[in-house]
Formats: sequence, C-alpha cells, structure tokens
Amino acid sequence: MRPLKLKMTAFGPYKDEETIDFTELKDNRLFVVSGQTGAGKTSIFDAISFALYGEASGEDRNDSKLLRSHFADDQVHTSVDFEFQLKGRIYRVFRQIAHVKAGNKVATGERYELYEQVDGSEVPLTDRFIVTQVNDKIRELIGLTKEQFSQIVMLPQGEFRKLLTSETENKEEILRRLFKTGLYKVVADVLNEQRKEKQQVCSKLFDIRGYQLQQVQEELGTREGSVLQQVFAQEQYNAYQVMEALAKELAYTDQLLHRQQELREQELAKLQQITTAYHEARSLNEQFDQLEQHKAEAARLLAERPVLEEQAGLLAQAEKAVTIQVHEEHAEKQAQELKRKREQWKAAGREHELASTALQAADQQYKQEEALQERRDQALKDHDRLQGYVPLVKELAAKEQQVEKLQREAAAQLKSQEAASAKLQALEEKRAQLAAHVRELEARVAVLPEKTERLGLLRQQAQSMKQYLRLQEARATLAEQEEKLQAAYRQLEQELVRLEEQWIEGQAGLLASHLHDGQACPVCGSSEHPRKAELQDELPTKEALDQLRKQKSAAEKAHLELAAELRSNAAQQQEREAELLDYGFELERCAERFVELVAEGKELNEDEAKLKQEAASLAPLKEELVRLERECEVLRKQKELANAALLETNEAFAAAKARYEQAVSTVPMELRGLERLEQELRASEQLKAKLEADWKQAQENYRKANERMIEASASLRSSETQATEAEQQLAEVQERYQVALREGGFGTEEAYRSAKLSTTEREQLKARLEQYRTACAAVEKRVEELTQRLHGKERQELSQLFLQLEEQERIVEKQREASLEAEGRYKKGLKLQAELERIEQDWQQAEREYAQVKDLYDVVRGENEKKISFERFLQIEFLEQIIHAANERLHKMSGGQFYLVRSDRMEKRGRQSGLGFDVYDNYTGQFRDVKTLSGGEKFNASLCLALGMADVIQAYEGGISLETMFIDEGFGSLDEESLNKAIDTLIDLQQTGRMIGVISHVQELKAAIPAVLEVKKTKEGCSYTRFHVS
Repeated sequence: MRPLKLKMTAFGPYKDEETIDFTELKDNRLFVVSGQTGAGKTSIFDAISFALYGEASGEDRNDSKLLRSHFADDQVHTSVDFEFQLKGRIYRVFRQIAHVKAGNKVATGERYELYEQVDGSEVPLTDRFIVTQVNDKIRELIGLTKEQFSQIVMLPQGEFRKLLTSETENKEEILRRLFKTGLYKVVADVLNEQRKEKQQVCSKLFDIRGYQLQQVQEELGTREGSVLQQVFAQEQYNAYQVMEALAKELAYTDQLLHRQQELREQELAKLQQITTAYHEARSLNEQFDQLEQHKAEAARLLAERPVLEEQAGLLAQAEKAVTIQVHEEHAEKQAQELKRKREQWKAAGREHELASTALQAADQQYKQEEALQERRDQALKDHDRLQGYVPLVKELAAKEQQVEKLQREAAAQLKSQEAASAKLQALEEKRAQLAAHVRELEARVAVLPEKTERLGLLRQQAQSMKQYLRLQEARATLAEQEEKLQAAYRQLEQELVRLEEQWIEGQAGLLASHLHDGQACPVCGSSEHPRKAELQDELPTKEALDQLRKQKSAAEKAHLELAAELRSNAAQQQEREAELLDYGFELERCAERFVELVAEGKELNEDEAKLKQEAASLAPLKEELVRLERECEVLRKQKELANAALLETNEAFAAAKARYEQAVSTVPMELRGLERLEQELRASEQLKAKLEADWKQAQENYRKANERMIEASASLRSSETQATEAEQQLAEVQERYQVALREGGFGTEEAYRSAKLSTTEREQLKARLEQYRTACAAVEKRVEELTQRLHGKERQELSQLFLQLEEQERIVEKQREASLEAEGRYKKGLKLQAELERIEQDWQQAEREYAQVKDLYDVVRGENEKKISFERFLQIEFLEQIIHAANERLHKMSGGQFYLVRSDRMEKRGRQSGLGFDVYDNYTGQFRDVKTLSGGEKFNASLCLALGMADVIQAYEGGISLETMFIDEGFGSLDEESLNKAIDTLIDLQQTGRMIGVISHVQELKAAIPAVLEVKKTKEGCSYTRFHVS
C-alpha cells in the first residue's frame, strides 16, 4: 500500500479541507513529518488509519468523535478522503463522521465509500456503502487487520515498543492478533468448559451414589443379623460390598415372601368357608322377614278396596261427560259471538252520529275559507314586492362591510407599522451591543495559541523534570542496595574461599590417616611419610560447600542485575539531564524549579481553559450577530412594504365609501337593513303560507268528512244484519246441547258439571286403579312363593357365625400385611439394586471421561515443566522467526553489541512462559532483561523487532504488499552514532522500494532526509501542511 493523496476536512487541528499530495515526493521514498508540538503531525497518521479502519492510529485515540476539529464550522462534516496505490491498482476510500448540528437532536452525515479507479472513472467495490462492507473489503485488499497494521505499517507513539517490553500475557495477545492463533486458545477454553462439565457430572453422580447407599442402609440395612447390616456397621465400605450384601438380602426376602404367601392362601380358604356359611344363614333369615312383610302388605291392600271401587264409579261418570263437553263449549262460544256482534252494532251507531256532526262542521269551514280569496291575492303581491328588495339590500350590506373592513385594515396596518419601527430600533441596538462584545472577545482570544503552545512546552519540561527527579531519587536507593549486595557477595566469596581451603586440608588429613610406612602414597607414590597432614576434628561437608556456592551465585546474579539496573538508571538520568540542559535549566535547582513550573502551568491551564471557553462561545455569538443583521434587514424590508400597503388600503377605503353612499339612496329607509327586510319578508311569507294552508285544509277536511259519513252508514247497516244472524245460530246450538245431556243420562246441567273431570285427573285416577290391581296380584304371588320355599325350615342364629367370620378376617388381614411388607421390601430392594448398579456404572464412565478430558486440557493449556501451552508453542515459532529477522538489523544498528534472544526463564506465580525477551551483550558476555536497555537502545531494538515482524508477517500472510511504513517519534532518545545507524537502516529500507514516513523533532534527522512534510499552526490555532523537497 502506497499513499497518493490525503484530504482531511475538519479533522483534528485542520479546520477546513487540507490536502497532502504524496506524489510531490517524486523519487524520494523517505520523508520527515516536522512541526511544533500539538501542530497535528500525528493527526496525519490518524487520518490515514481512520480512512482505512475507522479508528485513529493510537489506542488512546480510539473514539472517532474526538477526531473532529474544534475549529470547524457547525455545518461542515468531519471527513477523510484517502487515495492509495496497491499492487499497481489505485483505490479511494472516503469516511465521514456524523455529528449533531445546532438545532438538531440526532447526529447526521455519516458516510462510507470505497472505489477503484479504472480508466479515469470510479467503480464502487461494495454492493452497499455501509461500514461493515467497506471495512471487510479494505481488510481483504490490504490483508492486514487494524492491530497488524499498527504493528508493521504504522508505528504510533509508544505502541510499537509493547512487543519488546510488555508482560508475557501482552506479547501473547499481540502475537494472537497478528498470527491468528486465537483458535487454539478457544480450543483450550472449550476443553476447560468440557472439563468443568465432566467434573460437575462426576460430583453429581458421586453424590447420587452416596444418596443411594444411604437409601439402601435406611430401607434394608436394619434387619438384625443380616449381612447388609454387618457391612454398614463397618467404618469403611464400598459400593461393591453393599451390592453383594444387597443381593443376599434380596434372596432372603424372596424366600420369606414365598412362605408368607403360602400361609395367606391357607387362611383365605378357611375364610371362604366361614363366609359362605354366614351368608347362607343370613339369606334364610332375610326370606322369613320378607314373608312377614308381604303378608302385612296384602292386609293393607284389602282394607283399601272399598275406596278404590268408589273411585272406579266416578271415573265411569267422567268418561260419559267427556262426550257432552263438545256441545257445551260450542254453545258458550256462540253466546260470546252474539255478544260481540251486538257491541259492533252499537259502535257503528255511535260512529254514524259523529260522522254526521263532523260533516256539518267541515262544510261551514269550507264556505268561510272560500270567501277569503281576495286577501290571499293581496298577500302574494306584498311578498313579491319585498322579495325584489333583497338583492339590493344584500349588495348594500356587502359594500358597507367592505368599507368597514378597509377601515379596520388601515388602522391595523398603521399599528403594525409603528410596532415594526419600534422592534427594528430595539434590534439594531441589540446588534450594536453584541458586535462590541464580539470584538472584545476576539481581542482576548487572540493570545490563546500562544498560551496553548507555552502550556505544551511547560508540560514537556515538567514531565522531563519529574522523570529526572524520580530517577535521581531511585539512583540513591539503587546505589545503597548495590553496596549492600556487593558487601554480601564479597562476604560469601571470602567464606567460600575459607571453607574450600578447610575442605581441601581436611581431605589431605583424611588421606593421611590411611597412610602407613612402607605403603605407597596414592598421590606422590612415596613409601615414606615423614610429615603427614593432621586429621581435623570438624570438616566441612560437600553439601555445605555446594549450598554456599549456590548462595554466592545467587548473590552475584542479584548484584549484577542491580548493577545493570543502576547503569540503566544512569543512562536514563543522563538523557533527562541533556533534555533539561537543552531547555536551559540548572540541574541544582530542579526541585525548586519543578514547583515553579507546576504553579506556572496551573495558572496557564486556568487561563487556557477560560480562553477556550470564551473561544467556544465566540462562534455562536458570531452566528447570533449574523442572524441579528439578517433579521434587521428583513424588518427594514417589511417596514417599506407596510408603508406601501397602508397607502393602497386608504385609497381603496375612499372608493368603497363613495360606492356605498350612491347605492343606499335606492332603498326605503325602513328596509335598508338586511335583517329588517328579512324580518318583513318572513312575516309576509308566513301570512301567505297560512292563508293558502287554511284554504287547502278546509278543502281536505270537507272531503274526509264526506267519505267518513258514507263509510259509517254502510257499517251501521252491515252490523245490524250480523247481530240478527248470531241470535238465530245461538238458539240452534243450545237446542243440540240439551239433547246431548238427556242422551248422556244427566237429568240436569248441574249433574253433568259435577261429573266432569279434567284430562289430567282422569289419567291419574286410571293409573291409581291400575297400580292397585297390579300390587294386589304381586303380593299374593310373592306370599305364595315364599310360603312354599320356607316350608319345613326355621330361622338361624347369626351372632356366633359373625364372631367366627371377624376372627378369621383378622387372621387373613395380618397375613396379608406380612406378605405386603415382604413384597414391598423385596421390590424396593430390586429397585435400589438396579439404581445403585446404574449409578455406579454411570459414575465409573464419567470418571473415565473426566480423566481423558482433563489430561487433554492439561496438555493444551501448558500444564508442564516449562509452562508452555499449545498456542504459545506455536507463537514461539513465529517469535523465533521475528527475532532472527530483527537481529540482522540490530547487529548493524548496535555495532555488533546486542542480540535479541527468547528467554527460557520461568515466569513467577505459575504464569505461562516462553515469550520473554533477553538481550545478549557482547561487551559483557552476559544475558540480561531487555528492560535494562537504555531508552535509545530500546528504540533501536523495538524498531528492528517491528521491521522483523513486518518481514515475517509478509512471508506468513503471502500476497501482502508492504510498500509503506510510518514511524511516530522515538529518534530523540538516540545519541549521534545510534541516530546515524538508524538513518542508515531507514535508507536501506527505502532502497528495497518502501516509502518511509517519520515523525520527529530531531534536527539531524531533518537535515539527513531531503524530503520534509512541514506542519505549521496559524494564529487562530488551526494547522496547515507543506512539502519541502530538495
């Protein structure tokens, strides 16, 4: 990836659109980004990272909302347009940040676009311009994630040193992101979850097994003398012992159950015999009781016979009366019909009289209304005359309303004109006051860039001074510790020399004790021993010597490590001293000067905050001033329009008033009001309508009265005829009713009525007689049957048989309970045995599965002597390749002094190991921690490590084009020789075809590199850029 053009709008310190054309570099592939602190050098790298990945280059600037320029106009969106070349093809990516504009409640303006330039035109590379598709496509094109990009292409401030000096867990996370080894961590996590699940299953099954054993003990382990009771009586027992004893207990229970069932069947047979005898005796006694009851019932039925015979006679009379009832009902119905016909005749007579009276009244009204014809004609003429005035009066009222309306409009316009003039005057006064306030704020805010720059410088100075004071304080402590460790080391060294000499002398005495005259010495071969060494009483042991040597080695290692830390402290302190001397400080007054800097910085910070607050309020005040000016201009135009409208309204009022006065003379005075005219018109209309309605009503009333008289005469004649016919029909029906009474045997009508019964009463009486006859027959038959069956038999005594039955039932019940208890105990034992066997098998299987998963998890997570997980084992291979590639450059940059090596030391507290760094110093011939390197040495090592990582990732990923590298700061910590070597390394990289961009304040770097991208700040605080290519 090679940058071609970068456009930043309202981004960081860049207020408007700022364009950086990288093609101006021409053949220069190495350039420096230079400028004041806070000018916006890092913002250029942030813009490139934001365009590609939607995030700034450093982790402390991940929030994209913080990238918006504080100087930007509210209507301008923050955006980055980045054009770059990749593998010979040109692409353009555009990102725009949404923000909440003034007056809005939600953020708007978010955009994401990605194009490829083909034959002069741009071709979209995604189906839709949404953030997910654009991000995925860019990652596909470049082949790097944001984390990989920050490690090998764009190296932000302090970020690229993480791999060198961070803890082993941080290195693991970095390598996991770069080389995608997270899958193996996921495997370990999945195995851990499976291990936990298997362990939980084992624990649960173990608890269940314990519960089952307890159930066996409670339910079946209480029988005195049983094998099961003996097992549970032991202090320790296992499931296999319990299951074996349980099988024996079940065999015993099965035998007991069979014996109980045999005894129960014998007792049940005896119970059946006694039960049969008892029921036969009770049945015989019940038959004697039934015979007595039936005889009593027969006597009772015989006593009721006279009453039933009397009721049979009443039923026969009622049946005869039923045949006469039809004639009775017909006669009553005809009598009612005659009564109704006579009522109709009387009503028809009354209606005839009323119709005659109404006809006379209607005739009189008709003649009266007929005489009012002339009055009706006059009312019609008056109504037509008033109707003719209506349009004239309406037009007159409209003209009067128009005159009044124009008069009101003129008054309102005059009042509005006066109010607008007052409002314009007040607004102009407010605008003048606001303009003066804006000028005053602008004058005060003009010094803000100067104070901001001064505050940044003070912060840098205070930070350097604070580090210097802290290093100075730490140096004294380290020196004191170094003296103590050196003294301890020397003491141990002297003690070791003394013990070694004593041990050697002791060995000589021990050897001499075994020498005898005439025997050859195993050392010198002499057979004479005139001066043998004496055997000492107390000799040091070899174990004591070894222990002392270990102590001496540990003290030496601690002393060397502290000495290295002291040298590192001295180097860092020397760097800080150089910085402070460059700033012009006296080292002797650092503590005092630090307090002064803090106080000055606090005062400047308060001033800057106040000025920033005023600067922030300046933009809305300016907007308010522009708004007031526009409003004043609008009011001036409105005032001119109001004057013209008032003049036009006055002219229209005069013309309308003249037309109204001319029209009013054509209408009589009393009718000029539309309301009065309409009132007169309504009265005339009502009179005309009333006269016409009365005439029509009289005609209608006469017609209806005449028709009513005709209908009443016809109805009177018809009702009279119908009444005569009804009287004749009633006489005939009554004659037939009397004949039926005589034929039915009823002498009088009262005798007939006494014999009548309703249908329900007759049916009930029939049913009662039938029931009586049936009951008599049944009782007689049952008495006869029981008498024959009980002939020669006597009643039985049941009490003795009942006592025998109860006793045998108690015996059977006792046997049943014993059998059920044995059966329940046997079934419960079988169930517990099956459950226990199943749980034992499940637990054994779960234990085997848990052991397998745990062993596999321990292998994957690194539970071994070297504390190296499977994922870390793979990462170590990548790290070794990175170290090899880094050492090729570090050897040159350090003059052959340093080599990076992977540390084999074990991490503390059981942490994973294998990813630490040590440095081998050829000058001392020792390995030491990379943290003991000076600041410049760390920068060189970190730079070489980043370059080596780029080589490895490019080879590992395959197809990734790493044509560009950006480095932010770090060169200021290098001495002249190291800086020259670093520059040589960058030049070598340039010669491989890469474009290298470096952010640095170092003057030597700017002088050595011909291309400089200079970033400058304006007086307003915003920035701009410019290339200088020599």
